[in-house]
Amino acid sequence: MFDNLRDLSEVQPPAKEAVSLPAEDYEIPGGGRILGMTPGQRLVISILLFFAVLLIGTMCLLVTQRVILIL
Repeated sequence: MFDNLRDLSEVQPPAKEAVSLPAEDYEIPGGGRILGMTPGQRLVISILLFFAVLLIGTMCLLVTQRVILIL
């Protein structure tokens, strides 16, 4: 069963041929989108992330009593 195991490991698979495209035929994968999102979706995500950081920072300041909340 394991008699020709060493011979099997020495066999190299055939190399794939390189495909070269002209520069004008090359397209960016995903159509230039980052993580598959449109610019509007990225804007909404960045605004939500900003408010989350703002909220967490404010809560940390309140917990450490660096800022006093006056009502």
